[in-house]
Amino acid sequence: MTTEDRDYSLEWIDEIALFRITRPAKRNAITRSVLDGLAACCDALDRGQGRALIVTGEGDRAFCSGTDLGESASMGAEESRAKGDRARDLLVRIHRSPWTSIAALNGLAYGGGFELALACTFRVAAPGVALCLPEVKLAVLPSYGGTQFLPAVIGRARALDLMLTGRPIVAEEAQSMGLVDRLSDSAEGLMVEAEGLAKSILVHSQFTIDRMRRCVDAAGAQVEDRGLAIEANAVIETMDSEDAKEGVTAFLQKRKPEFKNR
Repeated sequence: MTTEDRDYSLEWIDEIALFRITRPAKRNAITRSVLDGLAACCDALDRGQGRALIVTGEGDRAFCSGTDLGESASMGAEESRAKGDRARDLLVRIHRSPWTSIAALNGLAYGGGFELALACTFRVAAPGVALCLPEVKLAVLPSYGGTQFLPAVIGRARALDLMLTGRPIVAEEAQSMGLVDRLSDSAEGLMVEAEGLAKSILVHSQFTIDRMRRCVDAAGAQVEDRGLAIEANAVIETMDSEDAKEGVTAFLQKRKPEFKNR
């Protein structure tokens, strides 16, 4: 099933929502229409229509170049600020959602586009794709949560390096930093890689996935008692679940498990 709007398209591939920004002439810049569509997609996922989200851009030049400055320039200061706040809240929502989100980077990811990618659970990139937070060159800050997302992924020093210089990095360097999780062999293979990653996760119990992510989210730079306590509680919850019993039974019977929480 596919739905289309002026600035985006949404296609459902089984339990995967494929959200594509369709503004290649504007390097897939973010408009209010894009935010509307992405929020509606998140609503559908929260209602249980699917369990994974893949976000990408149309064409081979840009995943997303950030906010549409032309649209922002036509707004008043209060309206523009409201758009920024809404975008930040939406990205934080994606970041904290229990369903898996994957940014399929088909082209450059700059500014808010890079922040959108950072909000996702995973980032898969085509070779040579460039990523950048160039806001410092305009004497402004990343405004969609990037100052928090980036150090959470690669640490304080590397995050400051990228933010204070505004320098772009290619996908290969981003992968060495841990910014890109998987690099496709070619641009044509990008969506195959992204869909394959999503499907390799979705075969498992959502109940267990939720608790595993809760444990990882509680982890810090050092092993802390709080994180260990969350893990211990999650272990008890999962071991008592129907899915865990089914997983062990299926293993012993040498068959594929049929999880209820999917």
